[in-house]
Amino acid sequence: MIASMKINLEEKSAKFINELGENVYVVGGYVRNSLIGYKCTDIDIAGPIPALALNLPPRTSMTMINHRMGTAQLTCDGVKYEYTPFRVELYNRGGEHTPAKVSFTTDLVADAQRRDFCCNAIYYNVRRDEIVDPTGGVRDVEQKVLRGCNKHVFESDGLRLLRLVRLAAELDFKIEGETARAAKAMNANLADITSERKRVELDKMLYADTVNGFKNAHYRAMRLLKQLALWKNLIPEVAECDGFAQPEQFHKYDIMEHLFRTVLYAPPIHNLRLAALLHDVGKAYCYKNFGNFYGHEKNSSILARIILNRLRYPNDVIDQVSRLCALHMYDMRGDARESKIRVFVAKNYDVLDKLVALIKADRQATGMVDPESLAAPHRFETVREKMIAEDAPILKRSLRITGKDLADMGFESEAISAALEVLWRECIINPKNNTTEWLRRAATRLPKTPSELPKRK
Repeated sequence: MIASMKINLEEKSAKFINELGENVYVVGGYVRNSLIGYKCTDIDIAGPIPALALNLPPRTSMTMINHRMGTAQLTCDGVKYEYTPFRVELYNRGGEHTPAKVSFTTDLVADAQRRDFCCNAIYYNVRRDEIVDPTGGVRDVEQKVLRGCNKHVFESDGLRLLRLVRLAAELDFKIEGETARAAKAMNANLADITSERKRVELDKMLYADTVNGFKNAHYRAMRLLKQLALWKNLIPEVAECDGFAQPEQFHKYDIMEHLFRTVLYAPPIHNLRLAALLHDVGKAYCYKNFGNFYGHEKNSSILARIILNRLRYPNDVIDQVSRLCALHMYDMRGDARESKIRVFVAKNYDVLDKLVALIKADRQATGMVDPESLAAPHRFETVREKMIAEDAPILKRSLRITGKDLADMGFESEAISAALEVLWRECIINPKNNTTEWLRRAATRLPKTPSELPKRK
């Protein structure tokens, strides 16, 4: 239901917009969310004149964002606003996000018709305290429906395909039938969208449940991408997992649904849900090439790196996600010796919480595990607590011997690093050995020159 036909603006924002002119409107997400009672953030405003012709209050600064679109950022009293003059857009064939031609207009209705969804084409005039609704967007907000402003909404801009899914998930809106059919028919237009824009929308979908608090919204986004056949032009490796059966004694779902459910059960921690989405993406590749899933974690890690590079993720994100994919099967049966677990925990101390969360989400997503059984601490966590209690030197700098000490003992270059690695492992397994006396004595038995080091295979 509509919370109120009143658009709530802070007094300073209402005063600022009122000073800009009689025909300047608040439009888009702020109006939509205010009507339905959701959290309002960014304030987008629009009017019939170019930004440079606005009568700006003296305390206002302006930065042009896009000269061609006429978009400018206005800042007044610490609040930022994005202003766009009314415009009409013409696109070439295909789904490229950038229009081929932009024409400015004074016609509000023409501006509304070039927008994506009717619920985003509701205009609020502050000075007259009046809502202008040329496309029936208020009704759509009341009914919680996403409907395209025109029948060509996805033909002109393929990015709107991802925005449709993301908004449906974040807002808990249904997608109107004709709009859904048009999106599916135009799914190939997503191929024309830049990797960076795809990445931004994907990231938002993975955390859609955190925007307005709708449970499982991120899972719904994953499912909608499948229903609209968008994965093949977003992450084709995920699309290849659709319908790919897994051994029934271990998994209730096919690979794609298992990936989606791992995302569902993963908490909203940075990089974790991205790793959840890709952690088993190498399974289809393994089966097609080798006839089994053995070593799929390594292939998933490699594919994750390829996928995230393609989507232009930062290197630190790529490194961590591919690392989590590679590690998620370690000690799956729980029979590794504690000494090996200790070294593993120390080597992966920086990502251990995320890794445990991924492992638990992965297990729950099999559909074969009682969720309550996952509440107990994981073995990695138990060993970590034990190591902390024993004051194990989890970081190498906690060793009671340094590289300089070894150099003073006659160790050379790479032999120093090799010796520190051996001594560190010994003290991780037996923390009581982390004394200067023991370490110096143990070091005398280690190679001191590179030529003495074992040859790498």
